Amino acid sequence: MKTWLTNNLIDDPREQTTAATDLLLAVGAYIAIWRLHGAPGWRRQVWQSAFGLLVGSSVLGAVVHGVRLSATSRERRWQPLNLLLGLVLALFATGAISDSWGKRVGQRVLPLLVIAARGFVWLSRRVQRGFLPFILYELTVMLTALVIYTDLARRRYPGARSITIGILITMLAAGIQTSSLELRIGKLPFDHNGLFHLVQLTAFPFLIEGVRATLVANPES
Repeated sequence: MKTWLTNNLIDDPREQTTAATDLLLAVGAYIAIWRLHGAPGWRRQVWQSAFGLLVGSSVLGAVVHGVRLSATSRERRWQPLNLLLGLVLALFATGAISDSWGKRVGQRVLPLLVIAARGFVWLSRRVQRGFLPFILYELTVMLTALVIYTDLARRRYPGARSITIGILITMLAAGIQTSSLELRIGKLPFDHNGLFHLVQLTAFPFLIEGVRATLVANPES
């Protein structure tokens, strides 16, 4: 077993901590699915699907960062990984729109958001600066959601305040990911990706309990 690990796992400690924190994200997203369990409903399915796709993207991210792969194999795995993340954002935006304007509006915009996610992933593969178009897509989605939930929090919509805090933390995490920040916590080195995961994890309790509050207070007919 030790020989297999030595031969197949990346020995860069920063990549190791990034892979480990990716797995922590997967666990956190799985807990979110469990916490959001309840009576069947479209909005509940949207949120659980978002966290389900996040489980998949986080596990795939752990593979990309933690396992020795050829350049070709690594590139092939980045493409579905970015697509999964794009779909997570599309579902997040759909959940926010549904909370603000209702289920029917959310159902109408979901296909458009999915197409937009695929478009930005496609564009990221073809422009010189790679991941930048996807970051811009993520920023647009999160700013839109922030405006929606800030307004809902002002109107005392159940869970909106917690979701707003979670979005702000998520945006901070995204900012860290685009930086060159590196930090050592104890003996463990973290690059910008690992730090992004750690900060994102702190947003989970706010997002999960906020979404849960919206679902409990506003059950679907």
